[in-house]
Amino acid sequence: HGHVQRNARAVSERAARQRGKGEGVFDIHCHILNGVDDGSRTPAESHQMLLAARDAGINHIVCTPHCKHSAFDAELIAKRYRAFKAHAEKNGVRLSLGYEVHWKKLADMGLDAAPSLCIEDTNLLLLEFSSSHLPANWQRAIYTIQGKGVDIVIAHPERYKPVQEDIDIAREMREMGCRLQLSANFVEGGIFSPRRRTATALLKNGLVDYLASDAHRVEHYATYLKALKEAQKY
Repeated sequence: HGHVQRNARAVSERAARQRGKGEGVFDIHCHILNGVDDGSRTPAESHQMLLAARDAGINHIVCTPHCKHSAFDAELIAKRYRAFKAHAEKNGVRLSLGYEVHWKKLADMGLDAAPSLCIEDTNLLLLEFSSSHLPANWQRAIYTIQGKGVDIVIAHPERYKPVQEDIDIAREMREMGCRLQLSANFVEGGIFSPRRRTATALLKNGLVDYLASDAHRVEHYATYLKALKEAQKY
């Protein structure tokens, strides 16, 4: 596990520098599976997204459907994933299955569920918080999850109000051993939008471990390329 996970991180860290040199890019957050959340709606849309991802230089996609609401259906997700994986591989793109796990849902399921929600063949958990606030006991929650042998990747910290108000919270998350994942659509915010301002601060301070497409639609890959260009400045 350690090897896979170190390798995944090395791939992502090299990705921005290696684009265009024949080395592929690892996308750790994406809603490409159809009909399982607010991402792709049809197999045709998933196919178009796959081609757009490949054109953007991505050759390894982690599918991360939302694990957020009562509608979360792991069986349906697994079925869609198996079908799409075969299709993706025919098109030269490697797929892994993970989830974008909302903290509230994980608390409801019980923190013991964390290892079963990791990205396959790794101990990485993509964890999302509410954008308005962090749970009062967030540090303790993180340590508890880590105590189960799980490494946490925090989804889009640039969207969380507490991080927007105090970048040291992101720094604290990393000091606790979490990795931080920036979502490409920060570039769509105006120059003064809190999300964009925070994303820039995270990049400037070297606090970003992964830049992900977080794609829900085909056009989000154009946004991803724009974000990649922006991130390369830092």
